[in-house]
Amino acid sequence: MSMRGRAGLITGMLAVMGLAGCGHYICSQGANFGSSSCTASGGGPSQGGGGGTANAAFVYAVDQTGKIDAYTLDTTARTFAAPASYTPPTVPTNTGGVGMVVAQKQFVYAGFGNVGELFGWSIDSSTGGLTSIAGVNPLSAPFLANFGAGVGQGNMITNPAGTMLFISDTTQSGIYVYTIGSGGALSLVSGSPFAVPFEPMNLATDGLGKYLYAINGDFSTHTGSEIAAFTIGSGGTLTPVVGSPFITGAGANYSMWQLAGEPTGKYMIGASGRSAFYSGSDDDHLYVFSIQSGASAGALTPVGTPITTAFSPFSIAVQSNTNGNLVYSFSFNDTATGFNGVEGYQISGSGVLSALPGSPFSNVAEGTWGQFDQSGTFLLVWGSFFDLGTNAQVTQIGADEVGSGGLLTQPIPTLTFPNEGFWVVTDPQ
Repeated sequence: MSMRGRAGLITGMLAVMGLAGCGHYICSQGANFGSSSCTASGGGPSQGGGGGTANAAFVYAVDQTGKIDAYTLDTTARTFAAPASYTPPTVPTNTGGVGMVVAQKQFVYAGFGNVGELFGWSIDSSTGGLTSIAGVNPLSAPFLANFGAGVGQGNMITNPAGTMLFISDTTQSGIYVYTIGSGGALSLVSGSPFAVPFEPMNLATDGLGKYLYAINGDFSTHTGSEIAAFTIGSGGTLTPVVGSPFITGAGANYSMWQLAGEPTGKYMIGASGRSAFYSGSDDDHLYVFSIQSGASAGALTPVGTPITTAFSPFSIAVQSNTNGNLVYSFSFNDTATGFNGVEGYQISGSGVLSALPGSPFSNVAEGTWGQFDQSGTFLLVWGSFFDLGTNAQVTQIGADEVGSGGLLTQPIPTLTFPNEGFWVVTDPQ
């Protein structure tokens, strides 16, 4: 794997330089952002299941100044802001961290490469407050220093049950596995790091947590070249799948930047991540892979012809429940001067993707990185751009509500983050 330098900050160069906008509308390049008439939309709650529910979600973000910021999405008060009584936990000053995850809707974990340490907190389901997990704050993890060359948004993940934590070592060809025990305690699984035939970047599990997939990614071009697959043992051990790694050839394209499992555990959705701005060319497609059973259990086989998208997907998010089996993609234009509309797709029982009515969606939160809350009701969308009017970097996040048929609306205006850093969203208990 080649990761030539650390451009921007995190997540596969998700800090898209040159974008000019405010709220979730894109204003003209070079406009005076501070005095622009462009505003974020309001509008009432959509048809989704989250409308009218106070404390619909908590969002946590790594703050480079040395703390963990928190925000509450309240659909009754129609606010998306920091809780009044929240006391930010202290972490090392950092460059955005190397990963952040939520497990079981109870625990938050963040990794910091500059000090080689993991931190963890339990979540107060009423207030969103964070309390240090005994034995984790901090937990020595020297291998995190190997993230200095670049990171993707999936270097640190959990299985769907939230009982295991997986972290790729981007320069030492390994994957570290921790079990998440009572109270959120982390225990390194015997045999870690598990060997990978390349230097892994983004990780993903299938929707049932049976298999782990690792991508050989190039941070500098936001592309991937091959996929390694592992069976996840009951204690967290990783065993290579027959035929792994899977390499592009003979009509099968495994050159993905990101994979995401859909809830039934039958398919993995893939995006090559290619964009004209970073990769030299676009790839206006999404890919579907079936997960094999039997002697080749866990192996990936392409399903049909890749679906053509309106824009080249920079990243994707897959709904976490089985109510809709929805896939959304996020992107920016070829000159990196504006975000594209969010595209939505539904995956059938046979693995066929079809565009949702109204896709690409406009007048919603746009960006380059999306995450669902566990209910699948809210899709949080992150974006970062350089405001040419104020000559300042702007990082923002907006909550799109998922309504009937996958329709997206934005009931609450976009929120601005103080700086770039990893982030997660979780439902209250």
